[in-house]
Amino acid sequence: MWEIDELIKKSIFLINHTQIAATEKKNIIWSLENLPQKYDFDAGGYTFTEVDKDFKYEELDPFEIGDILTKNADEYDQPELIYDWSTFLLNFWQEYFSQVKPLTSLKDGELRNIKQRYHNHDFNSYTPIHVTLTMYKAGSEYFSTEQNQLIEWFNN
Repeated sequence: MWEIDELIKKSIFLINHTQIAATEKKNIIWSLENLPQKYDFDAGGYTFTEVDKDFKYEELDPFEIGDILTKNADEYDQPELIYDWSTFLLNFWQEYFSQVKPLTSLKDGELRNIKQRYHNHDFNSYTPIHVTLTMYKAGSEYFSTEQNQLIEWFNN
């Protein structure tokens, strides 16, 4: 899944160039680098940078990471990361992330924030880096009813 690898690399690059506090950066980057292993993605063909043995890392879930990244992508004028993180979280929700947090909690929290940022941009001419990161506004036949309802909620 090279597209997930690419998304992680772009996200790490963005975080490294923000004004976020150093300890928060370490936690975000560490959480990003560990996403493939934690959620069993075939991705992560990069060198881990966060291996500070004297630092106690605080794991962030994918939605927390997505919220932080889309906020910074908005601030640093990188709307493509808002699109890519939105589709990543929505399209992979059922298979990988449905057990992370209750859906109502996500809709009231991180996903609501990401949704607001997403709708501040026009993605009509944006071409995703891979078909798996395409926004299916009405859902997909390959997704469950619940996942399609989540995608429809996000797009309205």
